[in-house]
Amino acid sequence: MQKKLVQSSLALSAVAALSLGSAFVASPAMADNGPQKLDVQNEKQVQKALSDVDGVNAYGSEGGKLHLGVAKKTSEVKNLEKKYDNIKVTEGVKELDPYAKNDLVGGAGYLVGAGEGAGACSTGFSGWDGDGNPIVLTAGHCSKIINEDTNKFEGDSTVNETEQPSTAPANGGEGFKKSGNGVIGKWGFHNFGGDLLEGNDQDKWAEPKASDIDFAVINVDKDKYQSKNGVTDWKSADSEDLSTSTSDIKEVGAHKSGSIEKSGRTTGLTEGEVLPRSEYDFDYQNVGGRWVHGFGVTAPIDKPFSQPGDSGGGVFQGSTAVGVISGGGDLDANTSFTWVADLDHSLEESGTDFHVTDPADETPEAPAAPKVEDQTVEPKGDITGKAEAGAKVEVKWEAAKGAQAAKDGSETVDADKNGKFTVEGPKAEGDYTFSATATVDGQKSKTAKFDVTVEKDESETPAPVKRSINVDPKEIASSDFVKKDKGVTITVKGFDEGEKVSLKVASGPKNVKGITLDETANKDGVAAFSIYGTSDSDPSVYLGNYDVNVTGDNDTDDEKALTGSFKVVADEDGNGGGSDDGDNGKDDGDNGDGGSDLPRTGAELTGLAAGGGLLLVGGAAVVLTLRRNKNN
Repeated sequence: MQKKLVQSSLALSAVAALSLGSAFVASPAMADNGPQKLDVQNEKQVQKALSDVDGVNAYGSEGGKLHLGVAKKTSEVKNLEKKYDNIKVTEGVKELDPYAKNDLVGGAGYLVGAGEGAGACSTGFSGWDGDGNPIVLTAGHCSKIINEDTNKFEGDSTVNETEQPSTAPANGGEGFKKSGNGVIGKWGFHNFGGDLLEGNDQDKWAEPKASDIDFAVINVDKDKYQSKNGVTDWKSADSEDLSTSTSDIKEVGAHKSGSIEKSGRTTGLTEGEVLPRSEYDFDYQNVGGRWVHGFGVTAPIDKPFSQPGDSGGGVFQGSTAVGVISGGGDLDANTSFTWVADLDHSLEESGTDFHVTDPADETPEAPAAPKVEDQTVEPKGDITGKAEAGAKVEVKWEAAKGAQAAKDGSETVDADKNGKFTVEGPKAEGDYTFSATATVDGQKSKTAKFDVTVEKDESETPAPVKRSINVDPKEIASSDFVKKDKGVTITVKGFDEGEKVSLKVASGPKNVKGITLDETANKDGVAAFSIYGTSDSDPSVYLGNYDVNVTGDNDTDDEKALTGSFKVVADEDGNGGGSDDGDNGKDDGDNGDGGSDLPRTGAELTGLAAGGGLLLVGGAAVVLTLRRNKNN
């Protein structure tokens, strides 16, 4: 900004906390008698290392090193450079003075009210927001009233009228004359750098942040002004209409090496060279005592790229807008230096939706195709990708091979505010061909294609259930044993789903012959058998001890039969309780898990004609009947 009443050099030295997080990889310190590597990921160590260093005016990173720019290499700076071999210090980097500008094409001048004084800045680029409202982009420090002694903010300035072009310094005049067209509008978003850099007190350090930008938006009063695309070359200044001689701006983009141009109310249309990183390794520059993200431009000292009053002026390469003027000074006796707030970065950090043409006149562009990688998921696992924020994404798939049970399908989902979208994958295992298409404002993107493999993660297969047997009850009175709804239930677990499981009565009273009964393990690997007597006229024939063995068709040589036992006792001796639950007949504490939880139902086998589920007693017609549980 250029002030008419009082100008300030803003020459305040600064120190910054330069903790760069993951931008650097920490390295072990070297021996005490040699250079060390500063752990730049440790903020406290960085602060301690730089606590005695004054006058840091630029900072950046490249090639794993921390780059510091200072006006002069003091003894403290030299000691720091010797101590750490991953810190590079560049001497001769000065603190810069902020600049300023006007009008509703880029490069025109405008006036601001700043307390008791008045200021003049330059418009950067004129355009529209997403709703079609006219806006102007400029420098953030133009919106601030800054104390000339302390550099502290004392409030916001007010936007005033455009400056009369014919009287502007770019046209040989003294400037500060109102155009008479009325107040342009009001500040929208506006920000000038980060925290104030104050001396070498490490408690007051300002760590450079991505949000340290010198950028502002003017919301234009559309009853007085209209936005016009382009940047003026000042050839039509005498006519008071700068919009009649302009260079078109077609897009906003990142700056490139080489030649670059600027338009501003003080020096008009000028040309410079982008300062390459090999010569100036910094991302942030101290402008007026605050960090500003951007890049440097040089020009001959007698043809400077910018001067006070050009602040906010539009910086462009060809038809691409790349920045606005932030500050400047002399690099050396022959070279002028300008710091440019990079426009692509500033728009992103401020969240400004800027259009170089009126959205009402724009043909909607098709959104970019979704970005989706080939991926492998478990059945019904999440398929993820990225599209434009808020886009509706149609995802389709069809089985390729090995998924005979699969069905083709599709699903439409909304991308979140970060553009991420998720759909549930197919249930059947196999290979699939997927496609994804995004729709934004009725415009469809190109279709992205990708492959998905669905397979189970064998590493997450649950451990097999330990085999066990449960006999319930372990002891039963003979009068209960001959009742159909009682008897003894034998439940086993730990088998494979669908495996044939066989129970054999291995021993019993002397007059009882052994039998076997087969059952099929259910999906949980459980099978159940029920034994009761059918001769209720003489229950005493069942008195005695019974041993049972249970095996499965899939048993290995290392697996032993599960064994259990129960006892039928006389009514006067029975207690009606007890169970046998264990591995190979040994109690493992899993009492009652199995038979007691299963319904004791099933068909009664009551004669030799019923099959092999019988225990014959003395060869007579009195039988002990085995019953299978259908609801395992």
